[in-house]
Amino acid sequence: MMNLRTKMHKALALLLLFMAAGCAFKQYHPVPGEHTIENRFAIIRTDSLTIAVRPQPYQGSYKSANNNFFPVYLRIRNTSGVKQHLSPQAVMVLSGGKQYDHIPLDYLLSTVTSRILLDDYQSPFSTDTTIQQLNREKQEEQYYELLAAYFSFGDLLPGGMKEGYLFYDRAVGSSKTIMIDVLGQEAVFVKE
Repeated sequence: MMNLRTKMHKALALLLLFMAAGCAFKQYHPVPGEHTIENRFAIIRTDSLTIAVRPQPYQGSYKSANNNFFPVYLRIRNTSGVKQHLSPQAVMVLSGGKQYDHIPLDYLLSTVTSRILLDDYQSPFSTDTTIQQLNREKQEEQYYELLAAYFSFGDLLPGGMKEGYLFYDRAVGSSKTIMIDVLGQEAVFVKE
């Protein structure tokens, strides 16, 4: 009798897990417009740039970035023969009637740094410093990985490409429809 009840609880828990996973993995897909769509990217072409953009979970080891922020992946190629300047104000998101600017890199890095400092506290009762050292090394790796993965603004040389993540307030993801504006070119995404 107890064995059957345990099996039923496990089956119910598994079913709830699959249902929750199905809800959690909803992705944003681009809506057809004045751009092409390829692999869930909205591909925008101007006379001097090719822009690929899509909401995409951060792929690095700092996984809590996906819970704390709304990541957008961006790739911009300069197709002209002259240098192009990419301003930090070049990418904005409109969600639920609110406009969001990306979160500065300094703030993101400070969240990782504060975790390193808090975890660096040595408990007087702890005898295992090896685990603490491994955690610190992992967090330092996350710091430098995030630094390298963040989209870099500034000058883009002819034929050059820049790519990386921008992070927004996580409230962006609560809307079914979002609009991403890159250098005045708009792409609408719908959660499916």
